[in-house]
Amino acid sequence: MFTTERLVLRGFEDNDLDDLLALRNDARVMRGVTAEPIAPRPTKYKESLKTLAENSTIWFTIVHRETGQFMGQCSIKVAEPVKNRDGLFGISMLPKFWGKGYGTEATRFTVDQAFRALGVQRVSLSVLEGNEAAIAVYKKIGFKEEGRK
Repeated sequence: MFTTERLVLRGFEDNDLDDLLALRNDARVMRGVTAEPIAPRPTKYKESLKTLAENSTIWFTIVHRETGQFMGQCSIKVAEPVKNRDGLFGISMLPKFWGKGYGTEATRFTVDQAFRALGVQRVSLSVLEGNEAAIAVYKKIGFKEEGRK
């Protein structure tokens, strides 16, 4: 478990599954994550979320430091840690926490951990065009646009 000024970033716990499912079922969140049609995820989707968390190289459940309230999650996946030192970053936060710097704080800490603790040489991500808030966070932290799909 790690703490920043306003956040607790901790590993996955089974009792996170209800909050994670609610996060994935929030259409506002998913519009920033996928261009696919947004449909509610059934309760059985929790197993997929658990697998995702357990297979991530770094997985943080983001919790408000003062209130203990679930805020979201972020992760870094390194496909081949021995050969390829490229981490893939992702983050999702509940809308009520948007625009307050929490995403920046969580992203900065997680990316720093990837470089320092995992020894990655590069962290990349994908962001949907039009997700200006996320793009601003990533640029603020130092990500550079390398291409578009």
